[in-house]
Amino acid sequence: MEGMMILKAMLSLAFVIGLMLLTLWAIKYCQLHGAKNRFMRKLGEQQRLQVLEIRRLDARNTLVLFRRDDAEHLILLGTAQNLLIESVPHKKVQK
Repeated sequence: MEGMMILKAMLSLAFVIGLMLLTLWAIKYCQLHGAKNRFMRKLGEQQRLQVLEIRRLDARNTLVLFRRDDAEHLILLGTAQNLLIESVPHKKVQK
């Protein structure tokens, strides 16, 4: 009876480790082949907001440069109120 419980415990452990490895493989596969996937391409096309740069000024304040559609915005975060410092239309380069 004791041997049967040890066997069940070992099989359960092998099953859980197998599930963890399968999940890890699925995540790696999606990272490597996600751009080829139709669903992932649609998500990439719908993104309108892009974080270009983040700079820490001190312990409380951070400057963040965003690009939204055709404009870039420089925002100061962390003070009593968040401030929009600069908003500049983004110049597109024609190829």
